Amino acid sequence: MPYLPYSIELHDSEIASVSLDNSTVTMNFSPAYVHSGGKGWVRSAQLKVYAATVDSGHTKYPAKVADGRMKTKLGSYHNLLMLPLDTDGDVELEIEFFSGNVLRTKGEGIDLVFTSEPVFVEDYEA
Repeated sequence: MPYLPYSIELHDSEIASVSLDNSTVTMNFSPAYVHSGGKGWVRSAQLKVYAATVDSGHTKYPAKVADGRMKTKLGSYHNLLMLPLDTDGDVELEIEFFSGNVLRTKGEGIDLVFTSEPVFVEDYEA
């Protein structure tokens, strides 16, 4: 898999589960769609928001992501999460699902770790 820059496209990803434990929100992507070097890959990933609150409405998982937005001290993102993703400070994340439900979380730090090897899906034009 090519090196940086790369990103997760929320629109083509799916969240398998969301949990809150000791004020850490954990979102398990299965799969996350990863753009890298003009190619598309899928990988499982775990995104954590620390010192967090979460409102996930009545979403049933797994759920396909339709769109999303995130703000961190690194900037604002729409539908793409630039990688690597590991920062402290204020975080606001909103994920919209095709069901119409919305997941919102706010916290004080975020990171993302891949939990599987990449699987090639397609070439694409940037």
